[in-house]
Amino acid sequence: MVTPPDVNSRTLGPMFTAGLIERPVSWVALAGFMGTGKSRIGWELSRALAMHFVDTDKLITRVVGKSIPEVFAEEGEGYFRSCEQEVVRRVTRLEHAVISLGGGTFIHEENRRILLERGPVVVLWATPETVYQRTRHSDRPLLASDDPLSRIRHLMDEREPVYKQGTIHVHSDGRPSEEIVEEIVERLWAWSDTQHAWAERSSLLGGGDRASD
Repeated sequence: MVTPPDVNSRTLGPMFTAGLIERPVSWVALAGFMGTGKSRIGWELSRALAMHFVDTDKLITRVVGKSIPEVFAEEGEGYFRSCEQEVVRRVTRLEHAVISLGGGTFIHEENRRILLERGPVVVLWATPETVYQRTRHSDRPLLASDDPLSRIRHLMDEREPVYKQGTIHVHSDGRPSEEIVEEIVERLWAWSDTQHAWAERSSLLGGGDRASD
């Protein structure tokens, strides 16, 4: 059950107006490198906004019937990326959803275009050392290296310019998840307000042009 927050707050938890939930957005995706907290933060964000939560990596494993390491080993990365692209097309059709993307999903140009056209993409950031601590016991294919920390640094440096194309950027190092979610919600409200302001301005300018004609 969702409890309305203080009337002066638009942060954690949805607000109710005439029986309807007031949210900054009806769809949002979380991108970023592996180990930055997308799944956990995405789940908590979905609860705060009273929306559905979808983890694209978990969705792929359910559809394919194999773990991601198994898909990489048996089918190859190309097959995995094809599945990923189809999943992106499907999740962008959803409403009232928080989408947690795989670490490499946003890197591919077509995925990035589709996602950014659909709605805001929040990019989570963490240091290579934090990512290493969070992923060192995992079996992620991209970290199959004698020196995983160096591999993480290299991949993060390589992907940084692309991740910077996201809509909102939030750091997750050494912060409680509640604080991160609160910041994301606040910044989604700011983004939403800006979008509405631009839409109203465009409408007024369009109306003025038609009136002058």
